[in-house]
Amino acid sequence: MLRIDNDTLSVVLHEPQDGFYRGTRFDRSGVFDSVRFGGVELAGRWFTRYDPFMHDAVCGPAEEFTAVGFDAAAPGETFLKIGVGLLVRPDDAPYDRFRLYEIADEGEWTVERGADSVAFRQRLAGCYDYRKEVVLTGPGRMEIRHSLESLGAPLSGEVYNHNFWTMGRLETAPSRLIDFPFRPDGHWRSEYESVALTPSGVRFSRPLAEVESVFMGDLHAFGSEGMPNSMTLREGTLGVEISGDAPVTHTVLWANHRIACLEPYVAFGTHCRWTVSYRFI
Repeated sequence: MLRIDNDTLSVVLHEPQDGFYRGTRFDRSGVFDSVRFGGVELAGRWFTRYDPFMHDAVCGPAEEFTAVGFDAAAPGETFLKIGVGLLVRPDDAPYDRFRLYEIADEGEWTVERGADSVAFRQRLAGCYDYRKEVVLTGPGRMEIRHSLESLGAPLSGEVYNHNFWTMGRLETAPSRLIDFPFRPDGHWRSEYESVALTPSGVRFSRPLAEVESVFMGDLHAFGSEGMPNSMTLREGTLGVEISGDAPVTHTVLWANHRIACLEPYVAFGTHCRWTVSYRFI
């Protein structure tokens, strides 16, 4: 594992090929193991059972790209999953992000470590060149910088960050506060009595039960199709402010009894760069 630290912040990352995450859903570059701020773990292993092939055996800021070329691929042919590689479509079933796909070519991975940064690069010949850098930019501050370049056909789709923040505890309850610099709007998947939107965020009215989850697939700013790329999560006196420099198309909110996740989606293209910034408070 790779570790970078400053006076207040400690980040532990996995190398792409160390075997910790062997699923085909999430970007394998810079899979987080832990983020500690002021000695408290704000991101860590939230799952109750670990299996490297589980689609969500990841922690902290975990990113997923939509599949590229899946619908055009016949069974036995390949499609792209950026951050994973060239995958094989096994049959006529529609794409399922929770399914484990065979990897035909994962390309060439390189890792460069600096005093306060780790840069991951995946180059897949004829397909893409993807670079992701995790940088500590000051006390309590971190950035994830991305660049993507096509080496062949045009690329398009969306990428989102699942934000698996445990916030120092493993229980989703009224103490977990989610706020935005705007009035949120959206539609819950079901009628929940445990969670609600407020004029400035999301609030839980009680702890979620072990078998319980809540979901909203279209969180956005009231009166707008999208939302500003800005949000804050708090637990007691600790918090993390998250912002990005790419427009958000929509945001998913998913929570269970162990974690509450905001998942902002942004578009990616043939040649693009974007950065996500974190300030721990």
